[in-house]
Amino acid sequence: MKKRILKIVSILTVICILAVAMPVAVSAQEQSGEIEMNTVTYFSPETEIEVTNTVTRFYSSTGQTDTSKYFYNQLTSVQKDLYDQFWEAGPVEEYSVSLDNISISGTSVSSMETQLNQSVMLAITALTEDNPLYFWVYSYSLSYSYSYSSRKYKIVAATVTFYYDSTHFDSWDDVKEKQTAASKAADNVQVNGISRHEKIKSIHDYLANNVEYDSTLAEANIYDCYGALVNGLCVCEGYAEAFKLICDREGIPCITVVGTANGGGHKWNMVQMEDNEWYLVDPTWDDQASNIYYSYFLIGSDTKAPYFGYSDYADSTVHVSTGKLFSNCNTALSYPTLSSDTYGVGILRYGAGDVHFDASRNVILVGKNVSNYHLYFPNTGSFTRSKSGSGTTGTYLTVSDGVSTVKYTVAMRGDVSANNKTDSTDYTLLTQICAATYDVEEGSASFYAGDMTQDGAVDGFDAIALELVCSARVITWW
Repeated sequence: MKKRILKIVSILTVICILAVAMPVAVSAQEQSGEIEMNTVTYFSPETEIEVTNTVTRFYSSTGQTDTSKYFYNQLTSVQKDLYDQFWEAGPVEEYSVSLDNISISGTSVSSMETQLNQSVMLAITALTEDNPLYFWVYSYSLSYSYSYSSRKYKIVAATVTFYYDSTHFDSWDDVKEKQTAASKAADNVQVNGISRHEKIKSIHDYLANNVEYDSTLAEANIYDCYGALVNGLCVCEGYAEAFKLICDREGIPCITVVGTANGGGHKWNMVQMEDNEWYLVDPTWDDQASNIYYSYFLIGSDTKAPYFGYSDYADSTVHVSTGKLFSNCNTALSYPTLSSDTYGVGILRYGAGDVHFDASRNVILVGKNVSNYHLYFPNTGSFTRSKSGSGTTGTYLTVSDGVSTVKYTVAMRGDVSANNKTDSTDYTLLTQICAATYDVEEGSASFYAGDMTQDGAVDGFDAIALELVCSARVITWW
């Protein structure tokens, strides 16, 4: 779970004067310099969350809502150009930067060097955060040359040298092989569900069921998605990067967040739901040895953390997003503002199975094997534990926050007949609905139960999905 933070160790500038034949009227000198390698600091897992901790409130910062290359869009034109070049280069040790579309200059060597280093730093930061497969970037160093003319210094050439951590990679060939293996492993993860909520829960639960947290920090690749998806062993970075990599494949807007949590370096995720709001997901903290928890699953800034002993809201002392991979970078990545509420209002009980929210329609969907379920609902200053008996289609769950009341329709997926089971009777009714020989009121519990694909209609696609469940070709649809 522990976040690594890339850290500038030192800046060493080496100046050498090169004799350049130039007309006397425009005499100039070309010089060169180097910025020493930036190395990585890893945190120990001692401050990771335990079920007994007490906290108060979540932190959220402002940011844009464009989900295409989210961090790329925060860069300047110079930084975007560098990002594009590093992206196209892929895993490579040394890369000579093209300055065709880049202008970095200053009135002093130090100001020019600061601009160059900061631009490279932010470009690499955005690149690695946008693209989890760039997990191999451990550090870099810069060498450059510049000219001085008309009292102005200007970068004329630059080379970035990338380094991998030799404790996690054997060679550049090993880097490329592990990058490919992580990509293939992500592609092979089966994500169940139609709605975004279902898919995110499927990814969340997959990681909890297939990844073990390495508290020893002794194994290779525990800080990346390769460790999570291939070795099944990692810390927080591996969880968060694997979560984003799979979300990216599914077309779910997702970002990784770097900062501190519970007193130590940490990495987690934010996802954007269909309501265009952003919610926090921490797959590492929800993966407890005793069970899969949902205390940090699609939560908002005013969400409490049940099962973790929290009597108040989670706050900035728990998840503090800094946006900085490099300790001495003067600027940082920005993150979107968290929704104040939990997505779907309630928090699932630990170990929850096939239970999902359709927040846009105020529907709670349960699978055919769910006999009962527990949900936690935030109330003014306290939590109300609510239990809806058997999840029968037609059951209604009313939730009040002390100000307003929301009525949720409970529907067992496929239970069109509302008899608390999904079987061939429901399939027959569903085919009759498709043939217009049986009426079901749009917006009713039976309608929601029959809308297997959750596209707002009951049609042949739903019949196909239900037939698969009834024939046991899939044990449960999700």
